[in-house]
Parts: sequence; structure tokens; C-alpha cells
Amino acid sequence: MSSLQEEDFFDGLPDPLLLLIFIKLKDAKSLIRCLSVSRRFASLVFQTDTVFLSISPHKPNSKSSHGLRINILRNIFFKLIAKPLQFFHHRIAPNKSPARNSGNLSYYSPSEVLKRFKDVQSLHIEVPSHVRKMGLEGNGSLLKWKAEFDAELKNCVVLGATSFQKSKHHSQNQREDIVERVLTDDELKLRVVWTISCLLDASARHWLLKEILSKHHRLENVTISDVNKQGKIYVGKDQICEMRNAVKLPEIGSSSERSRVPDLSMKLWYVPVLELPETGFLMKGATLVVIRPVDGEIRNNHNHGDLVGFDGDESEKKTFDEAVREMMKMRNNYVMTMSSF
Repeated sequence: MSSLQEEDFFDGLPDPLLLLIFIKLKDAKSLIRCLSVSRRFASLVFQTDTVFLSISPHKPNSKSSHGLRINILRNIFFKLIAKPLQFFHHRIAPNKSPARNSGNLSYYSPSEVLKRFKDVQSLHIEVPSHVRKMGLEGNGSLLKWKAEFDAELKNCVVLGATSFQKSKHHSQNQREDIVERVLTDDELKLRVVWTISCLLDASARHWLLKEILSKHHRLENVTISDVNKQGKIYVGKDQICEMRNAVKLPEIGSSSERSRVPDLSMKLWYVPVLELPETGFLMKGATLVVIRPVDGEIRNNHNHGDLVGFDGDESEKKTFDEAVREMMKMRNNYVMTMSSF
């Protein structure tokens, strides 16, 4: 009986199969727990090339961090929106003024957990959600963003709505004409605040990404998302290569804890009520913002591949993609520029 109890069935598994199991497991915290199982496990765990890590909030500083973030957002907003906004093709061109101590991450660095995963090639980091849905009341509101980076921001897309719910009159064959309306000053300012908040969060994740790349030289793709699936950034092999070649790659020790946001060109689409007949949802105050550096070009065409792909489950992704397609059909939009911060 004792010999049966002592028998380890994992001993019969070849190393490549056991390593495949660890790759499928991929959760960094679970993998580290496997170290105590046996010496054999400990010798294989850190050879896995695919890792997922969920980072805990830095609780002792959470309140002060949130207060700091609100102050930063307020300062940037008043610098960028110092004069009353005018509608359609209005340019916001403030003096350049870098924000200090902005985007305080307020969560623990993943470096300590990841330092022994020297062979990791595919990494997914999940951080606490920092973007507050300012001006969006109730659980039925929506704010999503996605961003692509290399050495700097390539593009960012923000999708928001003051109300997002299942339509009571859902019919895939029934399509109502989209009724457009001009945004009021306050409505437009609020949507600029959403955009700045998302950009701050994206730039903080980019700073974290550069810190990770400085210590893990075999990485080929990295995703940084959040627990609420509100926003995400993704970089592939080409973007990582460009980041490594950038002169200012590390930025480690910087007091800002976020990457600089370059001069930006933005287009904003707005629909007061948007029916989504394919997926059966209704959006009120629907807003789409497409952001690129001023040297990039925002085109009105039918290839929206770089505008879709928001985080969420499969059904949510289909809904968000449909919303983007419908809003891009609109003729009227707001064109703005924003100086770096």
C-alpha cells in the first residue's frame, strides 16, 4: 500500500509533454506554486514560453494614487481645453507642457514574479482597471479603448456610450436611419475627458511594457489588459523590435511612470441613439474617437481592421465591432488636434 501511495504518475510523462502542460497552464502564480511539487517540476517550470500574470493593486497607495490621477487629468484637461470649443474642424492647440507624476501605476511591478521566466516569448499582463467612467452614470454605460504602440503611440480607439443595453425591439431586418445631432459644448468636453483618461492609462501601460522588455529579451508579443476588460494594448514582434531599437527604450526610474503622448490628431463621431440590429443592442450617446499621431493619417474608408478588436467576450466583441462599422458610415465628425503631454 505504501508503495502505491508513493508512486508519482508524473514521473512517467516525458519532459516535452510536462512542459506542454505548463504552457497550457500559463498562469504565473500557479506555475510558481508548482516549484514546491518536485525538483523535476522546478527544473521545467521556468522553461515555459507562454505566461499570464494578473497584477494586484497597490492597496496602501490606492486612494492617494486615485487623487493624484484626478488632479493630473484635471490639469491636462484645462491646459488642452482652455477656450470654448467650437463645432466641426476645431483645432485644440495648447502649449506643450509635460505632465509629471502622471499615470501613477498604483499596482505592483511584475518584474519580481517574471524575473526567472527567461524563455518567455508570449506574455499577457492583466492590471487593475484605472479608467473611471466619468460622466457615465449607472452600470449600463460603456467605455472601451484599445491602443497600438511601437516606440510611441501608433493609434488609439475609444468607444463610449452613456447607455448600452439590449434593444427591446430587436429585428435584424429592420434598420432605422441614423439621426445625427450636434454635440453641446459640455458633451464635447466630456468626451475629450474620456479620451484623455484612456490615453493616460494606455501610456502608463506602455511605460510598464518598456520596463518588461528591458528585462526579457526573447519576448515576441505582449498584451496588457485589465480586469474589467475596459482597455488593452498589444505589441507584436515588429513593434517590439522597433521599441528595442529606440534610443529611449528603458525610461526606467522616470518619475512620470508613463510614456510621453505625442502630438495627436483626433476624429470623433457621435450618434445620440444608435441601433445595432445585427447584435440587438441599443447605444445612447454613442461616441467613437480615433486617435493617431499628427504625422499619421485617419482615413475614411471601409477597411476598419485597426479600429476593431476591443477587449471582451466573443459576443461583446461582435457588438463593439458593429458599433464601429455603423458609426464610421456617418459623414459628420469632429476633427481636433492635441499637443503632447
